[in-house]
Amino acid sequence: MLGNEYQLLRLREVVKIVHYTKPSIYRLMAEGNFPRPIRLGGRSVFWVKSDIEAFIQDGINERTEEAT
Repeated sequence: MLGNEYQLLRLREVVKIVHYTKPSIYRLMAEGNFPRPIRLGGRSVFWVKSDIEAFIQDGINERTEEAT
């Protein structure tokens, strides 16, 4: 059984968090530069919140490394 550490986000929530457009998110995924969603039956697509948070943290880390 999954615990609360696996919070799932819909695309509209991901867009609000990362401030990217839907096409930008799908382009980045195609390039292998954005977390891939999981499918839960039919057309239901979700992103794992911790994956999105890690993506943001990676961007922060890259910026910090470039500044040093």
